[in-house]
Amino acid sequence: MKNMQDERISLFIKDLNDCLKPNYEIVKSIFNNEYGFPALDPLRDEICKCFMCGLYQSTITLTNHLLERSLKFCLASKYTFETKEKESDIRTVFKEGIDKYDNSMLEQTINAACTQGIITKDQKKELKAFRDKFRNPYSHAFNNIFEGKKVKGKVISSADLENGIDNFFKHCFDKTTDEEFDLENLPFAQGIMQIKIAKEDSLPYFKRVDEIIRDMLNKIVSQENNQPTTHRILHSLPQA
Repeated sequence: MKNMQDERISLFIKDLNDCLKPNYEIVKSIFNNEYGFPALDPLRDEICKCFMCGLYQSTITLTNHLLERSLKFCLASKYTFETKEKESDIRTVFKEGIDKYDNSMLEQTINAACTQGIITKDQKKELKAFRDKFRNPYSHAFNNIFEGKKVKGKVISSADLENGIDNFFKHCFDKTTDEEFDLENLPFAQGIMQIKIAKEDSLPYFKRVDEIIRDMLNKIVSQENNQPTTHRILHSLPQA
């Protein structure tokens, strides 16, 4: 048992060595370019590390969290610097804004961010598409991630042994007799296939969410700069 466990960790280390450097090259511009907001930067940093380590499902699930976190952060921050003064008590100044959006569903925060000019109408459509394609399947185990996807295989039963063991194995490995099956109806195959799907989808999803977040933060900072000096709360706080 110990040798088998050692072999598994050795294979994991090999996988890390194989993907770490090339994946860093892919994501290094995001990894090395901080937002400047400690409420969000640790998440961005960890997502990059997940991707670099080849943990693509983790990349997606944590990107889901970053997306929802960033929307609530921007909405609460905008509310705070529009309604509070710089001299407010730092221990409570954000509480009202946080409470206002803390229990909001993703649909609500997306709509609110668009209404308040934090995201555009096109970004609103993108984020709602991301909710259906990534957030719900990966964070809530919705089965629609497998819709329209096929896997090849064959139906085999013990009756196939009646023609002899040699013919049985020949049939098993004869790809010309393979059939197509709907992946959404095959739970025993979904775990492996989800890894493949996540590997293809994780980077474009994370990159686009990162772009939208940077756009949101730029708008928040720009809008704050247009406030009276006494209301510039974000600029009075330490940043990363």
